[in-house]
Amino acid sequence: MDLMNLLKSVEELLYELVSWLLFYPLTFWRIVRHPIRMMAYAEAELAADPKSRYGAALSPPIFLFLTLLIAHLFELRFGLPTRELTGAMADQRNLLLFRAVVFSLFPLMMAVQRVRRLDQKLTRETLRPAFYSQCYAAGPFALSFDLAMTSVRYATPEAVMATVAILGAGFVWYVAVETRWFALHASVGHGTAFLRVLATVLVGALLFILIALAMASFVAPL
Repeated sequence: MDLMNLLKSVEELLYELVSWLLFYPLTFWRIVRHPIRMMAYAEAELAADPKSRYGAALSPPIFLFLTLLIAHLFELRFGLPTRELTGAMADQRNLLLFRAVVFSLFPLMMAVQRVRRLDQKLTRETLRPAFYSQCYAAGPFALSFDLAMTSVRYATPEAVMATVAILGAGFVWYVAVETRWFALHASVGHGTAFLRVLATVLVGALLFILIALAMASFVAPL
């Protein structure tokens, strides 16, 4: 009986992993093409039966994590060698988890803004729908940022141009999507929504820089 349960677990795990090969690019494409619709889908699916949630797409947190995993693997393959990390960050698994937590700050801050704007009590349950929807929007932005940081290391005119183009496109897309999302779901005008989004992104960028500086303690000396 235990063997049958084990085989069933393996069967479900294998199917889930293989299905990601199909549903990850489909989810990514739908988010880029219809971001507001997919963000609404992320919230609506939380009310569905747990067994049937996100049947037509990846779960938002899983989508964000896989996006960061792809960016991480791309950096390992094409990024130029840098000084090695030490301590806990020397383990690539810990580094990937650290990245996931750092980039999750953007969905978290956006979600908190939404809850506060609607005068809701800040709890795990009121925060979850907004956070899930924000994970979808953060995916393409995180990928563009990581790809830009990988290309800029080559320090050639072409690499600099590619970095500016990738980072600029990701930033403009993200701010535009978030501005529209706030205007629709937080009951504010587009001007106010834009300023809120811009301020939140700048705060997130500042936190990112501070964390990156803290990471310097894990870098091995030359």
